Parts: sequence; structure tokens; C-alpha cells
Amino acid sequence: MSLQKSLNQILLTLSLLALIACSGEEGQLSRTEQKDNKEKKQEFAIPVEVTFSKVGDVAKYYQTTAVLEAEQESKVVNEVTGMLESIHAQEGQKVKAGDLLAQIDPQSYELDYERAKIDYMSANSEYQRSQPIDGEQLISEKDLDKLRFRVQTTENQLALAQIKLRNTKVVSPIDGVVAQRSVKAHNMLSNVGNDMFHIVSLNSLIGIVYLPESELNQVKVGQIAKLSFPAEPSLSLEAKVLRIAPLVDSQLGTFKVTLTIDNQSGTLKPGMFARVALLLDSKQAVTMIPESAVIKKDGNATVFTANDNRAKKLDVKLGYSQDGWIEVITPLASDDGVITVGQHGLKDNALINVLNKDKSAALSHSDDNSQQL
Repeated sequence: MSLQKSLNQILLTLSLLALIACSGEEGQLSRTEQKDNKEKKQEFAIPVEVTFSKVGDVAKYYQTTAVLEAEQESKVVNEVTGMLESIHAQEGQKVKAGDLLAQIDPQSYELDYERAKIDYMSANSEYQRSQPIDGEQLISEKDLDKLRFRVQTTENQLALAQIKLRNTKVVSPIDGVVAQRSVKAHNMLSNVGNDMFHIVSLNSLIGIVYLPESELNQVKVGQIAKLSFPAEPSLSLEAKVLRIAPLVDSQLGTFKVTLTIDNQSGTLKPGMFARVALLLDSKQAVTMIPESAVIKKDGNATVFTANDNRAKKLDVKLGYSQDGWIEVITPLASDDGVITVGQHGLKDNALINVLNKDKSAALSHSDDNSQQL
């Protein structure tokens, strides 16, 4: 009887322990569920700003620099020696081809010309008197040939003397501006070939740029390049591709492109430094989003769109960029704005709070759509 009683007590104890264990598990389960529910209720909405995509034109530019040069220029030197009598052009003065720049003393060259002229007239007169009369030869053929050669020689000497006399007047070979004067009046020019003037034509300038070989097929004569000048921020002009070198530098992998700039106004000067944006290609009516919306990592591009207060992650393929906007080739829903502030660190389907989702943002999007229509 006592054994049966002991067994009953043991069974009762085990039952009580089992009930306590089940009750503890149920309590622990209940606390976990409560914690999960509490965390769900406390999901934090990440503040973001949204911008809508727009449709517009975009272009691809190659950015480089160039130093402007005069397309046409001339170094004027003296071709005869003598005293430099006078200067007739100063630095900065506009001149035309044939205008007098300086005068070298012509007196000795005038005398040489007169002497050569007399020698020629004398030789020619003697030759004419020695011509056959009525078929009768007055002198031998050999002597007549000597007279003929003398006439030719004195004629050449006369022409040479005339050229030297003409060269005492130093004239401009081109239309342009006197960029530099290297001589002073009343100084002896004892040798020929001294630099006297530097004349540059400012009507059109050129700029030399070097592009990578990969762009060779995208550059054509007549293409437009935009020029800006750090020294003149308000100045912006256009240039055109004038020449394309047919060779590629094997060491640098570049080819030479010459730009021409119309400078009839004289605004630009040779030696000016310019930033060059050469137009390589353009597209019309493409979808664009702000570059700030794009997250680039490991060669991939991602954007987050805002949809029903949730961030949706979207891998995109990009095209050309311009003025802070970039072409997006991957289709985007026009009603979904792209997140431009706060997107870094976002996860797909994260809860968001759009801070700029107001009337101004809606109106901006509406204006863009109306302009597209």
C-alpha cells in the first residue's frame, strides 16, 4: 500500500513539472511574438527627397584644353642692308597686305638701278644695230650671239636691282595686326634676315587639341566645339573642326584635331587658354534623371524610386550625362520619382518619408510633362 502511494506521488510530481515547463515555453513564445510585433510597429520611415525624371535632349562632349593660335602669321625680315630711315607701323596697329612698315635708305639701290638700266639700254641698242639689214649680216653670228647674251645679262641685272630697290620698302605680306616690332629707326641693318615685325591675322584663330584614338570615328570636319575661357568667365564661343590629322601617335594613342574660331570681332587673342568641349554625339527626347540619384558600385548603377512610401531598388543602364542630368536607358514609370537625397544606405522596400512631396514638386513634374507634349 505504501509502495502504491509512493508511485502516485511520483506521477503527480512529474505531471506538475510537465505543466510548469509547458507554461514557461508558452510564456517565452508569447514574449518573442510581442517583441516582433513591437518592432514591426516601430519601423522607422527614412526621410528622403524625390525628383521626377524628365524628357529632353542630351549630348556627349569630349572635354580638353587648347591654347589659341593665329591661323595666319608672318615674320617680316629685311631682305636688303642699309640704314633704317623710318618706322611706319607700331605694335597693335592694324595693317593690310602691302602697307608700308618701314623704310630702308634707298639711295645706293636707286643708283644701282640706274646703272643697271643704262647698261641694259646700251646693250640692247647695240644688239638692235647689229641686226641684219635687207638680209645682209653686218657682224658674225658669233658676235651677234655675244650681244644677245649681254642683253639678257643686263636685263637680269636690271630686274635684280629693281627688286633690291623695291625691298628697301618693308611692307606687310598679309592683313593683320602688328604683334611685335623688333627694330628701331636710324639703326644700321648690316645683315639680311633680321626679324623686324611679327604680323598676325586675328580674323580667325585656331586651337590644337589631341583626342584619344577611341574617338577617331566620332570626329568629323565641321563638328562644333564649345569654348570657355577661365580668364573671361562670361565669354563663350563656338569653334568648328577644321582639320583632322590622318595619323595616330603610336606612343600616346592620340590624334591631332585643329579647330577654327571666327574672330572677326577681335575679342580673342593668340595665346589665350581655352577649355574645349567637343560635341561627339547628341540624342533627342530621352529620359533623364539627376546624376545625384545614381549609386555606382562595382561597375553597376542603381537608383531607388519612391512608390507608395516604399523605396524600390532598380538596376539601370545609363547613357550620356549633361549639366547634372544623365540619360537613363532602362524604362522608368513617369509617376515614380527617383530618390536624390537619402538613398545611400536604403534597402529595397524600405519605408520612406518623402520630405519634398508637396505642390511645388507636383507642379514641376506636371510642367515637365506638359512641355514634352
